[in-house]
Amino acid sequence: MAETIIYLVISFLVSLIFVVLGISQYNSENPVSLNTGEKPPCEDELTDVLEWNHKHGKSLIIYGGVLFLTLSAFVYFIEKYDYTVVQIILFGLAIWGEIAWLEIQHNILKKKLIKK
Repeated sequence: MAETIIYLVISFLVSLIFVVLGISQYNSENPVSLNTGEKPPCEDELTDVLEWNHKHGKSLIIYGGVLFLTLSAFVYFIEKYDYTVVQIILFGLAIWGEIAWLEIQHNILKKKLIKK
């Protein structure tokens, strides 16, 4: 039981990083990025800086919450069921799906808010 509590606390702290980063981006006045290694666009390249920041911030806040739910469900199912390999594969797919969702949201915003 202690290892489960430690795992959940660590999962919460990792997820909290994304939530705090999302709140920071939501409140930022300068254009932000998703920390993917690309530079954020300049203010004059965007049609609406606040919408850009708010949508990126919301995406990271949602990602942090869903990540914690995914990590919590993973530990629950590992303890309850025997098919560990299948669960690890599903866990990996869920995590990659969440990351893909973030990237898709970012690309949608790039198409919508960056001036051509």
